[in-house]
Amino acid sequence: MPREQGFLGIFTEPEQAARAVRALHSSGFHDVRAAMPAPFAEVMAALGERRSRVGRGVLVSTLLGVLAGFSLCIFTSLAWPLVTGGKPIVSLPAFTVIAFEVSVLVGGTATHAMLAYATLTGRWRRRVPTKDPRFSADRIGIFVAGDAPGMEGLLRKAGAEEVRRVA
Repeated sequence: MPREQGFLGIFTEPEQAARAVRALHSSGFHDVRAAMPAPFAEVMAALGERRSRVGRGVLVSTLLGVLAGFSLCIFTSLAWPLVTGGKPIVSLPAFTVIAFEVSVLVGGTATHAMLAYATLTGRWRRRVPTKDPRFSADRIGIFVAGDAPGMEGLLRKAGAEEVRRVA
């Protein structure tokens, strides 16, 4: 697969990167991508990215796991009532460990299922066409595709510490 051509600006602050994305969009450059160590809210908003729904899916599956864990313990205790020396047969504090373990199991399995779905259906986002270890540490990379005049200047004016042509 041929590599895309364009300019890559490297930023230290999320505000600068967001300013660069907004400036590029307002100048008519719409194929703008970012690589960053965390999903900074300013940059994500400037890119127009929606917030991921994976977190909600994991929360729902984890809560279902808690419910399943308590249900397993309660219905097992009621199906085989053991003599507990006068204590109640259903004791929620004793079942908390099982409920926690089942919630981790179900939540983790659901997360893996969501990632498998995303991988198999090709729902991964387009990436910045260069690998730089700084984007996993402390820098933000803003890539704009194309070779129009003015791209490099917009990135520098927004505060990029380095701008380079990617070919």
